Amino acid sequence: MAIVMLLFMWSMYQNKRLNRLILLGSAVIFAGSLYLVRSQATVHDAAWLQEMIPHHSTAILTSERAQLSDPEVKALAQKIAKTQREEITEMKRLLKKVADQ
Repeated sequence: MAIVMLLFMWSMYQNKRLNRLILLGSAVIFAGSLYLVRSQATVHDAAWLQEMIPHHSTAILTSERAQLSDPEVKALAQKIAKTQREEITEMKRLLKKVADQ
């Protein structure tokens, strides 16, 4: 965001050296953030489980609330909701196990 704002308002900021430093710093932060998100280097068992539970809950919510008309699509949505519930139960069990270690 800092890069976009600075580029659009380049003429407002007279200190070119500071502008370049802000651009460089923003680019480094962006690249580092992108690396961490893509590599999942800081995500371990408990963190992964904690983040997957809301992800699965969203799948259940959207599967149950979708206004579906095709019978096959409805059946798939019901199947997804069922399996996601089962997986959430499993993740909660594993989360307790990991927390106890």
